[in-house]
Amino acid sequence: MKKISEKSDRFLAGKEVISVDMGRDDMSISLSSRKIKLWFGRLADESSIREVIFGISTIDQSIILEQEIICDFKSIAEYENMGYILTSYAKTKSGYRVIFNIPFSRKVALVHFVRSIFLKLRENDVKINLTLDGSSPKIKLIYNKLKSLNGLEIKKIEFEEEMELK
Repeated sequence: MKKISEKSDRFLAGKEVISVDMGRDDMSISLSSRKIKLWFGRLADESSIREVIFGISTIDQSIILEQEIICDFKSIAEYENMGYILTSYAKTKSGYRVIFNIPFSRKVALVHFVRSIFLKLRENDVKINLTLDGSSPKIKLIYNKLKSLNGLEIKKIEFEEEMELK
């Protein structure tokens, strides 16, 4: 694997990037023009999760993540107060099945979303797929924002004209 460095930045300059995969032992980030795939392992710390989520939101605030939550009726309003947007709900045997949108433009919602990821890591790894309306410049912007995470390494880069493994 190639360490992310200034040399890597020069390598990307002027090339049309299709996708960039980067990661470290506790997280993986895959960027493409249509999707951002995030994986957080159980050893990921809350500050690293925050850096990834908020880093992405500084580049593209139009991202909206749909999240399903099972909760009691009273908790629906609490989630709305945390910046989540209610889209639908239905009563089930175990409570209410609620669908919220988490807009990356609302910092308060992202704070609670980061915390929920961290709490889920106590039980399992967490995978998140974000829909991105992106292009090569946007992929590069997100890459440049996230590359400063300590220990992050490039796993693979795909270019428009050629498929190149790094």
